[in-house]
Amino acid sequence: MRLRIGVALAVVIIAAAALLAGPLSRGERLSDILTGQTPLLAGAARAPGGTADLSGTAALGTDRRPATLRVACDPAGTGLSAALVVPRFAELAPRFDVTGLEGSGGETPLTGILVSSAGSVRSVRMPVRGAATGPDAGFTLTVTGARRGEDPLRGVALALTEPGTKLTWTQASPRAGDPALTATFTPSEGDSAALKGALGGCLAAPF
Repeated sequence: MRLRIGVALAVVIIAAAALLAGPLSRGERLSDILTGQTPLLAGAARAPGGTADLSGTAALGTDRRPATLRVACDPAGTGLSAALVVPRFAELAPRFDVTGLEGSGGETPLTGILVSSAGSVRSVRMPVRGAATGPDAGFTLTVTGARRGEDPLRGVALALTEPGTKLTWTQASPRAGDPALTATFTPSEGDSAALKGALGGCLAAPF
């Protein structure tokens, strides 16, 4: 019995090694293979990318305004990313240092993302990059998932594919004394289905 189990395990290991040998010999990274971003078979199509938007509310003190959370999957490039878009950011300048988040300083700012659902809470802190798209169009805060090792954004994205999950994005101002900017999003069943379709190429297990 033990001999049969040992033989079976050896066959599995040899088969896995044979599958990995092809893409590794082409210079592909093991992390991309294990996350499904690189196909195991030569000529096979890469996982498709996509984008989905969620509508929510951004708050700064007593100020409330609509906000957009854009979650994207680019399997062949940046992988997973999430962008918070806040409109008419120039109105917030007296109470929040928006320009200080554009990455001109030496210290990389961090953002906090909390996702909660029935019986589950996940909290992550990630480097964030800010970019102005015009006073009327808004200001965008973007976080990008890790391409190697554990990707905290993947857990956030997976949680959003379940209806009823609530995401809270909290961004501190680089200027001392300013209140924090908080945005909340609760995807509907339709939103969660759209996220599954758009992000499948970055969330699917390779095996």
